[in-house]
Amino acid sequence: MTPIPNTDVREFVVNQRNGVKGLVDSTKPTTLSSPYIQPPQERLTSDKILSSPSQVPVIDVSNWNDPHVASEICHAASKLGLFQIVNHGIAPTELKALVAAARGFFELPAEERRRYWRGSSVSETAWLTTSFNPYKESVLEWRDFLKFEFLPQRRGFDATWPPVCKEQVTEHFKRMKPIANNILTILMNNLNSTIDKTSKQTLMGTMRMNFNYYPECPEPSLAIGTGRHSDINTLTLLLQEDGVLSSLYARATEDGEKWIHVPPISGAIVVNIGDVLQIMSNDRYRSVEHCVLVNKSCSRVSIPVFCGPVNDSVIEPLPEVLENNEMARYRKVVYSDYLKGFFERPHDGKTTIESIKL
Repeated sequence: MTPIPNTDVREFVVNQRNGVKGLVDSTKPTTLSSPYIQPPQERLTSDKILSSPSQVPVIDVSNWNDPHVASEICHAASKLGLFQIVNHGIAPTELKALVAAARGFFELPAEERRRYWRGSSVSETAWLTTSFNPYKESVLEWRDFLKFEFLPQRRGFDATWPPVCKEQVTEHFKRMKPIANNILTILMNNLNSTIDKTSKQTLMGTMRMNFNYYPECPEPSLAIGTGRHSDINTLTLLLQEDGVLSSLYARATEDGEKWIHVPPISGAIVVNIGDVLQIMSNDRYRSVEHCVLVNKSCSRVSIPVFCGPVNDSVIEPLPEVLENNEMARYRKVVYSDYLKGFFERPHDGKTTIESIKL
């Protein structure tokens, strides 16, 4: 394999639309190219990771009406902003089929994957890109991802989605919707609020899904798969691929420097609280800052579903949480403006939500 000069790596990966998967397939690198070497302060080193067993709650949701389940969910949303759910009703075989479909896409020939590259995709609701914001980042993330947008008005799957995965993607969107609704209902009830037609558009008027692909990395300690950030939407439901440890990490406390491992549990769904819920709850719930590390010996797939507002939603603390003369901690913002602020910069912790604090 002929190595690509560092000066040409970004051109090959981004502008020629090969992605980091194409880089790995084409060159089988033994060292990390300079466009991927993170500055020391952005590397998640072992001294920053809590060594105690995982502190991420695992909640059995086999009975959504159980008050204990609601209590556990609200407590986790308040303290860590992240938890895992099991016994949610989705069969393990269905989750494995979805992971296989994601891998199936990234195992397609490069020319076929390239048909879906952002800006020239054959689909209006599915597109592929690399890193996070490759045209704005000085250092790239070691990740490619295929994003899908679910449009409820279309019956069934979008015919323009890749044939290798479109059926599994459609079914997973449908399976996630009632789970997200159950969690949001519990969280809203805890704020003395209910979900009506208008608030449902704010809480989960849009649904998007990523197929994240993290290739094996020659020097993982120098790279990052996904940089530290909080999700800007309402709620994220993440499927981790079984068996790949030391990948997903969450900041243990809002202001602390320590991180905790979020281990993959077979059949579990990881639930992330997003910025929208932190804002609407006036900080009663916490959007969790998290990041993803990469592996030298194997690639990894993860599949998040993002539930969020429609673009013209106005996001602000709920009246119910301000009833006792509590001061709003955030100014109101139109969600499309909030999205724009997030996607105009590289991943940078919780900079976006901090920008609207009062």
